[in-house]
Amino acid sequence: MDIWQLLTESDAVRRQQVAFGCATGLPLTLLPASEVARAPVPSAFCVDGCLGARCGQLCQGSLLSAEHDASHTGHSTQFHCPTGLASVLMPVMIGGRHVGSLLAGPFCVGPLKRSGHRRLMGQLKANGLGSRTDIVRASWDSSPTITPEKLRAVETLLEMFAQYLAECGQQLLLQEAGQQSPLLQKIEAQLAESTDRALTVRELAERLHISPCYFCKLFRKQTGLTFTEYRTQARIEAAKRLLLDPRRRVSEA
Repeated sequence: MDIWQLLTESDAVRRQQVAFGCATGLPLTLLPASEVARAPVPSAFCVDGCLGARCGQLCQGSLLSAEHDASHTGHSTQFHCPTGLASVLMPVMIGGRHVGSLLAGPFCVGPLKRSGHRRLMGQLKANGLGSRTDIVRASWDSSPTITPEKLRAVETLLEMFAQYLAECGQQLLLQEAGQQSPLLQKIEAQLAESTDRALTVRELAERLHISPCYFCKLFRKQTGLTFTEYRTQARIEAAKRLLLDPRRRVSEA
């Protein structure tokens, strides 16, 4: 089972997903990254095509384009389906790799005015979808409308949720790496022996009798993290354990 599947099937993540929907009024879908998914991007977005098969192709194209942009920038991307409804996609990055996305929507940003309706009908006609105007109006009427201020709040919540998923994913990677990687076990032993100061990559590589470059490549391959990311996350987890100890002071963490 991959990291994304483990995350999305956890009770804590599912509760947050439901809470997001209740707080914002928007549906939230957790999508695997298209390049790591075992199957094509599912019909979680309207890729089945509310206006027919051609509409589904356009929807999926919009979704994949948004995913590409978001995964390269690391920030949320707003995009529109053929019916003019908007959605926001937020990438989730774990160990520098795009593993999935949070998809909020579809929704309306303001009412569908007459001028906007004419422009939309022209676009649909150009794409061979001009005969389904009744469904377009029904889609707008049944979709939530959010203000620009609420949209900014939605993007902030998505960013926080994505960060939470990234942190949980890194913890899972650390646990998995610790159980499976002989290299990591040796590194942990070396770090435990040097509690007085932080060892550098060069020093660790020398103790393991390999080059620093090979050490970095091997570490990333076996753990999914850079050594700096691993050490930072390990320190955070150690600090959390200290903060949970009632006998310790906050300053000791």
